[in-house]
Amino acid sequence: PAMMSVAASAARGAAIGRQHSRSSAAALSSSSSSHRQGSAAYFNRNFLRGGFCRGDRSVASAAMQPIPGFETTMETLTPGSGAAVAKGDTVTVHATGIVEETGDKFWSTKDPGQTSFTYTAGVGKVITGWDQGCLGMSTGETRKLRIPALEGYGAGGFPAWGIPAGGTLLFTIEVLSIKGKK
Repeated sequence: PAMMSVAASAARGAAIGRQHSRSSAAALSSSSSSHRQGSAAYFNRNFLRGGFCRGDRSVASAAMQPIPGFETTMETLTPGSGAAVAKGDTVTVHATGIVEETGDKFWSTKDPGQTSFTYTAGVGKVITGWDQGCLGMSTGETRKLRIPALEGYGAGGFPAWGIPAGGTLLFTIEVLSIKGKK
């Protein structure tokens, strides 16, 4: 597809901001009217200027580091200790995933009814960006990953989870335990 013009991109951003404002205001319907209006204004101000998707959660942060040989980038938020995640290890994590383009959370192990997630590291059992982005993490470490579509769910996305075609993923991952390969 052709690149979106600056004007079209701005119009799309404004439309997204309006859509999120309506859903934010609806979610706050039990609050006072002035609080709702203040929250929507805060959201618009930060979302449209990049505070949420492009600032707080984005990976436009100078602290993001490349993962050699991959497009996924990472930032250590909290250092861990002990052995590092290596290929073949069984790793248990807490994770929250957000679609960068929309700012929508599509999954979190910390949500009610969810539990931690366990996988085998470095062997292709999870998306490439996650698999490579978690290698080297230690127990207790929290890392932010920015995973482009190519190393995530690809050109098709994962519509069942609200991940659009070509969607970039932002994950915050905390390592709870590491069990060495058997």
